Amino acid sequence: MATEDLFIIAIELGSSKITGVGGKKLPDGSIQIEAVVQEPSSMFIRKGKIYNLDKSTQCIKSIIKRLEEQLKRTITQVYVGYGGKSLHSEHNSILKRFDAELPISKEIVDDLMKENLDTHSGDFDILEVIPQEFGVGSQKQIDPVGVLSNNIEGRYLNIMAHSSLRSNIDACFNNVGIHIVEDKLIPLVIADEILSDTEKRSGCVLVDFGADTTTVSVYKANLLRFLSVIPLGSANITKDIMSCQLEESDAEELKLTHGCVATELTDEQGNATVYKLPDNTIITKAQLTEIIQARCEEILQNVKYQIETSKFGRESLMAGAWLTGCGANLKNISKAFTEVVGFDKVRIVKSPRQVVHLAKNIKNNDGQLLSVICLLAKGTQICTSSQYQEKTPAANIFEPTEESPAQQVEPTPPVTQEEEKKEVKEKKPKKSLFKNAVAKLKNFSDKIVGEE
Repeated sequence: MATEDLFIIAIELGSSKITGVGGKKLPDGSIQIEAVVQEPSSMFIRKGKIYNLDKSTQCIKSIIKRLEEQLKRTITQVYVGYGGKSLHSEHNSILKRFDAELPISKEIVDDLMKENLDTHSGDFDILEVIPQEFGVGSQKQIDPVGVLSNNIEGRYLNIMAHSSLRSNIDACFNNVGIHIVEDKLIPLVIADEILSDTEKRSGCVLVDFGADTTTVSVYKANLLRFLSVIPLGSANITKDIMSCQLEESDAEELKLTHGCVATELTDEQGNATVYKLPDNTIITKAQLTEIIQARCEEILQNVKYQIETSKFGRESLMAGAWLTGCGANLKNISKAFTEVVGFDKVRIVKSPRQVVHLAKNIKNNDGQLLSVICLLAKGTQICTSSQYQEKTPAANIFEPTEESPAQQVEPTPPVTQEEEKKEVKEKKPKKSLFKNAVAKLKNFSDKIVGEE
């Protein structure tokens, strides 16, 4: 089939939204996005993990149906992107010795990889393997095939996650009856599409500020060297603002409209009213900034710690830091990143390198579509059939239908004792929070590392 008919469907399973896009690759290599659907997912996905298979299945069915209505095509298979708080990297090495010096063969290298994949890690699965340099004798080689040696050490970076992370995704799409062409890790997909070989070679850190999690990926010498997920995200900022007795929608709007970090306010600016409550009490610019600043600093301190844990200091990551995700839209986030983490070169990325054409009724949404467009860009197989029988009128983009499971109330998973205590604290009157916000939140968690 001609290149212009290469229709691809990509679905990203996010903690705040499930996003589906449909588009095609054009002969010039650019991407034409023709359909976008988003539905809330916080009722059944938490920190990247599916907790309610039934609601997830219903939501995916709804997204598939709405994409088909917009595209006027039947969807036969999809590409799926995901992440999660249990996602992390682990180093592993396999050593083989030989009786005599001999040329390293491809079979030997393949055997090392198989042995690495057989490594047992309890309830965790190896989702991706990034081969590092091979130790051949006293040398390091990217490609050891043909090198004479009496020993070889295979060094690998294994990307791990809890076994249920992928199995739950497979179960949902099996229930829907849609084939998954490939499931891909969103942090790796984004890096492949926005980072150049030069930047990966010089060394850089990619930080994806998601709703429930923040993912840190470190690249050096063209290879991924470290990946970790912090179980804090931009939704935590919204919850902090909600403790001022605001509804979630109002708190989110306040964050996006007036929220900023790393800002010195004059008395006049600080006393400016940004929100008025029904009882006529007000929230000032200074109070809002104080709340946001405290939580952002906590997240950035954890980002700093993860970079230090990677053993690659900022002086060796010469290409600097790249920020993505909805949390990267906060005003002055670059300045705050420089002050807390220590990188002078900080870039915020909202679109992939490929030229992307959007249909007239689709908005870029300030980088919200970055990860799912990057996922679509990796697609190589046709995902639709030209045959389609229209059943209902197309729904508006970004607006859940009445059938959407997002409109149904589903109990969230049980919270931990620590989270429960935090929830109680957040329900205190706003005056108490304003007085103690910085002191409470600046007692940073001891370098949070997401564990299942």
